[in-house]
Amino acid sequence: MKNRIQKITAFRITIERRKLARDKKSIQIIFEVLEECKIPCECMAINIDWLAIVIRKSERGKASRFIELLEERLSQIDISIEGDIVLLYLENGKMTSRRIGMIISSLSIQGIDIVMQRYLTCEDRLVIGIAPEDADQSIGIIREIVDGGYHT
Repeated sequence: MKNRIQKITAFRITIERRKLARDKKSIQIIFEVLEECKIPCECMAINIDWLAIVIRKSERGKASRFIELLEERLSQIDISIEGDIVLLYLENGKMTSRRIGMIISSLSIQGIDIVMQRYLTCEDRLVIGIAPEDADQSIGIIREIVDGGYHT
């Protein structure tokens, strides 16, 4: 199991605008600007009024240019850079909805605030965003569930 949990330090940029998710052109512009700035996106979450993009910490130097270009090309947006987070990638964990639920609820019960979570079915990869200080404890909890013989 040790080789299947990858820990990546990152930060989150949140782009807010009323009904952003329904504006296909604006979403395209956001990803065009990311590409233009050569910023790879590790994970994203979208809601009707915002888009959150998680970017590796090593790319932080490119964030100001990204924000500058985005503010030029899109109107009425609020952009914020949120503090450091850690992404835990659980790969090849033979995920089921019950196992994912058990992992997420176990982390929550232990007081770990989950900033973001995504499951990529085609890659059998669960991505969980947490505070850096919770990373080691989270990895232990996940290993206990996945390696501990819990049949979910």
